[in-house]
Amino acid sequence: MGGIENGTLVRHATLGLGKIVAVEADALHVFFPDADKRFAAKLRLPAALPMLRSEGLERDSWLEGLSAFALDRASRRYALAATWLTHDQAIGQFLASYPEGFVDPAFLGRGAGRSERASRWRAAQEAFAGTLGKSDRERLIADDKIKDFVRRILKVEKLVAPLHPPADVDAVKQALADEESARPFLSALVDLLSVPSPARARFEKLFGAAGSLPVEPAQRWLVATLLPFLGSPERHVILRPKITREAAERLGCNLRFEASPNWVTYGALRALSTQLLEKLKPIGARDFIDVEAFLHFTAAAKHPAKPRKGAAPARAPRPVTREAPRRANPRRSP
Repeated sequence: MGGIENGTLVRHATLGLGKIVAVEADALHVFFPDADKRFAAKLRLPAALPMLRSEGLERDSWLEGLSAFALDRASRRYALAATWLTHDQAIGQFLASYPEGFVDPAFLGRGAGRSERASRWRAAQEAFAGTLGKSDRERLIADDKIKDFVRRILKVEKLVAPLHPPADVDAVKQALADEESARPFLSALVDLLSVPSPARARFEKLFGAAGSLPVEPAQRWLVATLLPFLGSPERHVILRPKITREAAERLGCNLRFEASPNWVTYGALRALSTQLLEKLKPIGARDFIDVEAFLHFTAAAKHPAKPRKGAAPARAPRPVTREAPRRANPRRSP
């Protein structure tokens, strides 16, 4: 067997594919998803080594992404959160509320049980493109029209203000109220949105400027990620410290969260969101707006009940597309 270190995928002769989540002098803690438990198995060394191999294994992006393991003091074993959900469980709960996935009328803001989340994000995205397109942003910065820039941002942000927690309703307005601190932040925002695939340095410039905005650190996260998200939701994600962290933890992802905006935390969220988007595309997800709505739903979702013995396993959901969505009533508009 090759090197033993945290994060290495291994295959056990009887327990299947797993991931090393902690290494001790006399034991390995390995998480085996096939065990259907949130606890990692504690394998004694050196007796366990002949049963393990790490060479020639295929990549498993979901298993590799699981990182939110913590030591349970009672059992002295490493475990995911008690509310942990697999991606498939989270998707199953989402489909229980929105059977047609991301093209379900209720998800799109129509009919009974409707959610306005996605429709508000898309209205704000459209407004951002109309009033703060590339040429508009660059002209406003070049002409140093910071107040006009902020006025346009607030007009767009008003469309999604109902989605903010009460404490954050005025966060964007307060963050950009001071022209001297708003100027470098907006300049960094224009720089970030000016290229299709910005490198880490552009994000760090934006996050560094956000650190001087006159609001609480958690609100700086909202402001720093909200505006790139509205400008290009196919590339950028939004991070809300409480809800986003709760959802990520439930899905087994440690965002390595820090109070002030930073690349490491943001990069971890973007990796999780990219993985989720691929997983959600078969049920109609288009971009990170849909992923944000899914994470928000997941943060509040109940943990699924364990199936009764002898019960038939749940069927996998049938994929849907925007061109031909699955409809319970063929007369109903998509």
